[in-house]
Amino acid sequence: MAARYHRAVALLDDDALVLDSLPYGELHLILSLLTPSAGVVRAVLRGARGGKHPQAAATQLLSLIHVVAFQGRRAELATVRQVELKVSSFPLAGDLERSTAAAVVAELLTTFCPQGEPAPRPFRLGVAALNALIGGSAPTTVVAYSQLWILTLSGLMPPLEDCSEVADDLEFLVACRTLGPSELPRRPSAELMRWLDRRVRREADRPLRALDFLRASGA
Repeated sequence: MAARYHRAVALLDDDALVLDSLPYGELHLILSLLTPSAGVVRAVLRGARGGKHPQAAATQLLSLIHVVAFQGRRAELATVRQVELKVSSFPLAGDLERSTAAAVVAELLTTFCPQGEPAPRPFRLGVAALNALIGGSAPTTVVAYSQLWILTLSGLMPPLEDCSEVADDLEFLVACRTLGPSELPRRPSAELMRWLDRRVRREADRPLRALDFLRASGA
């Protein structure tokens, strides 16, 4: 089914990545979703808390879902009517570094994608990162790839010829332009990771706590 987002009737019918979930009352969750057609959308999934809801498995961080949601003209939040799990991030849950890398990707997308604006390329970036982490790619590679592309898509990445501080990683930077994170021929150096960390932290409008935790854990 083709994605649909109609502002007049506030209907969302699209694939989405779960960027965050917060408790709402005793039984519900507020989901922060990244969709290609509408960018970041916040929606209530009723009855999802406690894991007993049949759709609760679709609320895990960075899982890929298909969602149908409606939003009233004066409502601050959409209401999820239907959700289908397409790719679960559950396989990452048993690996601290991989699950934290997924949290970093979600954090970057949340921070740099405006709410309510179409975001097809950031959405594809998130899906590529999810698949790479599940497929066994190095978490440090996936995070560096995601940082590079989120800066590029936001217009914040300098031209490669101006990246003299990380000239030794030029091969990696060039490869990221044409290859997916699971196809890269080498891992980023420690210097490149520090350089990318500095740039995203400088441009972010909030603390990047998942990134801080990942680095504190030694990754």
